[in-house]
Amino acid sequence: MKILQLTNKVPVPPRDGGSIASYRLSLGLAQLDNEVTVLAMNTSKHFIDEDLWSPIAKKSGFKLITVAVNTEISIFKALINLAFSKLPYTASRFLSNEYRKTLIKLLQSGEFDYVIIENLYPILYLDSIRKNTEALVVMRAHNMEHEIWQRTADQVKGIKKLYFRMLAKRIRTLELSALNKYDFLIPITIRDEKAFNKLGNTKPSLALPTGVIIKESCEKIKISNTLQIAHLGALDWSPNQEGILWFLEQVWPLVKLQYSKAEFHLAGRNAPDWFIRRIKKYDITYHGEVESAGDFIRHFPVHIVPLWMGSGMRIKIVEAMAQARVIVTTSIGVEGINAIDGESIIIRDNPTQFSEALINLHENPTLIKEISQNAFTFVRNHFENKKLIENLIQFLNDHGSNS
Repeated sequence: MKILQLTNKVPVPPRDGGSIASYRLSLGLAQLDNEVTVLAMNTSKHFIDEDLWSPIAKKSGFKLITVAVNTEISIFKALINLAFSKLPYTASRFLSNEYRKTLIKLLQSGEFDYVIIENLYPILYLDSIRKNTEALVVMRAHNMEHEIWQRTADQVKGIKKLYFRMLAKRIRTLELSALNKYDFLIPITIRDEKAFNKLGNTKPSLALPTGVIIKESCEKIKISNTLQIAHLGALDWSPNQEGILWFLEQVWPLVKLQYSKAEFHLAGRNAPDWFIRRIKKYDITYHGEVESAGDFIRHFPVHIVPLWMGSGMRIKIVEAMAQARVIVTTSIGVEGINAIDGESIIIRDNPTQFSEALINLHENPTLIKEISQNAFTFVRNHFENKKLIENLIQFLNDHGSNS
């Protein structure tokens, strides 16, 4: 098949949840002998130099075209948007004449079978897609975008709460306006599939989680005599910021009270200055952006993902489980993964219970080994990338001829 994939960020190198999700789809489709072209917005926030993305794309077997898009946040533009537009400001930042021109040129020059829209905001170009190709349109929803902002609003106060509530409402309206204007819906979780159907989706749908590249066998886990905990994630993402601050303020003191030499290692990209100042008040080790995410994950047997906001699927959790790491997370953190508490993951929503779970793991190395092995097996059985992409191709083959 000839496939055009539209993304609102460059998917390589795959360093955060969104880029990993897009890249694994591109990679999997290309590996199964499909001709894949990716048209990506190279945004000012996540700008990637060509000498970095080009070799990875070529090696992965797909064609990558990028268009520079200025997505810098402007208070003035946000206020203008608030007063004179019904479109959420988060979406309007991804409107680009140059991206639209490049998209139209691609559509007119190639006979594509499918156009895959990655996440919500490229849906803004649906009119150009429909006018310039007969290709079937696949909406791949990474999350329920309005949920992220509604949950963010629930965690803040004052004017921010009012603005985020308004933003969540506008994003929900945008999601509703996009319903059934595609030919197929591919949510990233079963939970989101049910939510879209509840909103009114009537198109054929398939829940397709982000896949991982699974090793042949589970490597042996090394357990330190010191209580060591780690977290790796994008630190410019507000759900990660709020989750880490919750952990440092409410959980970490309880751990340190019992184990004064306990270590917490925090790594991630693009942490703002205010966040770095906050976390450095605590007795932790801050690594910043690490050279190898895989090496960092493997170095620590226990990782935390304390999320109270967000939507969709936390890919970093699955990535760590695929490397036989034990994850302690929240109910929101494990959404879309469906791992069983106490078997292949640990789920705690209370500060005291969260700290007790970490201490219990440290005091029971056998439990770490057992859960880590179960985590590896769980991911191997449910998230192997090639199998997932084969399921997608079968779904498209089964339904494409009827559209």
